[in-house]
Amino acid sequence: MLMATFLLFSYCLIVVKNKAYHGELETPGILGGGLDHEGNVAFGRESHVSDDKGQVPICPPVPPDLRGRINVLENVTVEEAESTGVTEGVKQGGFWWPSHCQARWRVAIIVPYRNRASQLGSFLHHMHNFLQRQELNYSIYVIEQEGDDLFNRARLLNVGYSEAQREGPWDCFAFHDIDMLPEDDRHLYHCSPQPRHLAVATSNHKYKLVYDRYFGGACLMTDKQIKAVNGWSNRYWGWGGEDDDMWRRIAFEDMHVWRYPGKLARYKTIKHRPQVLNKNRFEIVSRNTGRYTHDGLNSLNYTVRNITRKLLYTHILANIGSSRKIASSSVRHRKR
Repeated sequence: MLMATFLLFSYCLIVVKNKAYHGELETPGILGGGLDHEGNVAFGRESHVSDDKGQVPICPPVPPDLRGRINVLENVTVEEAESTGVTEGVKQGGFWWPSHCQARWRVAIIVPYRNRASQLGSFLHHMHNFLQRQELNYSIYVIEQEGDDLFNRARLLNVGYSEAQREGPWDCFAFHDIDMLPEDDRHLYHCSPQPRHLAVATSNHKYKLVYDRYFGGACLMTDKQIKAVNGWSNRYWGWGGEDDDMWRRIAFEDMHVWRYPGKLARYKTIKHRPQVLNKNRFEIVSRNTGRYTHDGLNSLNYTVRNITRKLLYTHILANIGSSRKIASSSVRHRKR
């Protein structure tokens, strides 16, 4: 009862304005809702359900099994994750929904990936537990970049969104780095009328917001919001820049970024090797003064090499092109 009261009356999202962070608090009612017939997020009503066709009630707005602060295990292998109770009810490919109630939200978790096998088990073990306690209808998609070219996180996020769309409908998409694990399950992965930045306070930055316009680590957007900004930029080869570019896209579309308070939106960052920096990231970001209308989903070129339904996730191996050759096509092309 105390937990429910806290969630219903104390959860606030920090609304971040387009050009500056004002620390303004609002209570937008993110704990319930779904999509209306036009695909808009509709709050305060029980409209969207899971795939369970039985006569079961809508899941409560406050999930009853939340624990608050939770431990993060950093050295779990995939095999160990598959042997735990987290697999109960999980369908091949990493799909899960509650059997005792109809989920209020369908959420696709999109994870860009390459050479992070040591972190995959910890991510799967942690996130399945986390999402199941929140009674979501979800699936986890791990999008791997083929080859040894510079890593392009944003292109992989576009590929993951495009491929997950084919298996929807999804109410929203969580774009999630594999090394970012939430430390409090009261940090609900519920869809919002505005884009949400999830990784507000991370351990590698002493649990402080990196900077006001930071949108990295993990974020949550509805299908309508993603289409409005034309997805992510395809131009960022190497580490950094794509999240700042997304911030600009959101601002150009007169949307605002919402955040939970840092005391709830805490993330443990699993240690990993330093990534190759994109030396041109600041220049590319500064040039985004309207380029987003033709750089994103509508200019995405990729080839799906393989789709594998693992026990706890769907693995998609994709060729996303080369940093040495920028695709000239203005229409997304997909080969199978």
